[in-house]
Amino acid sequence: MLTTVGQVADRAMELGIATVGGPAEDDLREQPLSYYGGDIAGALIDMMEEWGAGVRVHPKVDGLLEGYRDLFGRFAASSGGAVTITDVELLDEADGERIRMLVNGDELVWHLEHQSDRYIDTLMVFEIADRLAPRDDTDPRVFVEVHDTDDQSGYIFADPAALSILIRELGIEPA
Repeated sequence: MLTTVGQVADRAMELGIATVGGPAEDDLREQPLSYYGGDIAGALIDMMEEWGAGVRVHPKVDGLLEGYRDLFGRFAASSGGAVTITDVELLDEADGERIRMLVNGDELVWHLEHQSDRYIDTLMVFEIADRLAPRDDTDPRVFVEVHDTDDQSGYIFADPAALSILIRELGIEPA
């Protein structure tokens, strides 16, 4: 059973989920998983985000465009360059709001539904996350959604088979 931050880091690196990063300080490596909170799924999301292999979705933003640019910038960064996301813009068209971006150089346009100008459309993120994949067809990594107990979302960029092993070993219910 994986019980410390260091054990999770080592196992994630062994499975190819986190290729760099992880806790460098010995005192952090020995910390129990509860160092990141009582929710193991939430802890995994936070660790992977800290180590550069994950993204936690924060729905509340100061401004929609900046919020989407920040979010998709973090998605691209967590892929280590395997996925590029550029030119994020919001469009207000006669039939509704849209988000437009270039994913690996290809245009992606998606319908948005905002309840407020302070919250991003998290359903849209869920709907397009699987389209944020490496252009290289031999790269099995995708953004896999993980839910914490507060029903907040995070995405980990990994081979789904490898991530399912880590999730099972941590005792997390699959999303």
